[in-house]
Amino acid sequence: MKEEIKFVVCLVAVLIVGCEGDKSTSEEVASIIDELDRLETELYAFENNVDRNGDGKPDLFVEHKDGYVYELYDRNFDGKVDESWKFDSNSNLVSGKVDENLDGILETEHLYKDYSLDKVLSDTNGNFIADVYTKFDRGVVVYSERYYSTANGAKIGKVIYSFGHPVGPEVLIETTISEGQFEDDRK
Repeated sequence: MKEEIKFVVCLVAVLIVGCEGDKSTSEEVASIIDELDRLETELYAFENNVDRNGDGKPDLFVEHKDGYVYELYDRNFDGKVDESWKFDSNSNLVSGKVDENLDGILETEHLYKDYSLDKVLSDTNGNFIADVYTKFDRGVVVYSERYYSTANGAKIGKVIYSFGHPVGPEVLIETTISEGQFEDDRK
């Protein structure tokens, strides 16, 4: 696109100035191209870094990597990323990570499937392993599980939902799996 714009600018400059091809025409065209480059750089910086609270520091960043677009947000304006959202090349949301308690750690992961929220994994005890799992069907919560580790062993608590609302109390069952296996089995 950039090269196409430069070509059009050069063509217009030649038509306006004439086909003489003298030194001043070349200098004018070079000046126009330099100005286009500067504007493109400023536009990219503006589109990809936004200062939402007016403190002069960007709070929203857009990054492009490996065919994906990442939107990174600093919600509490402390200079740390509090949300990271990943989009595919068709602008579909793929996944996201969120720092729910604003402690600088993205402990909650949102995973999408067929354009809807599919599951959420959260590390609520700060050990970098998800201990809460919530399953969705087309964006509506179906059930949620929590891993509990105690001195007497481990348990998994489960709450079933209907139309997004719990239908009963949490049911606890004893388990022999580790918290790491709990997370791996649900990813």
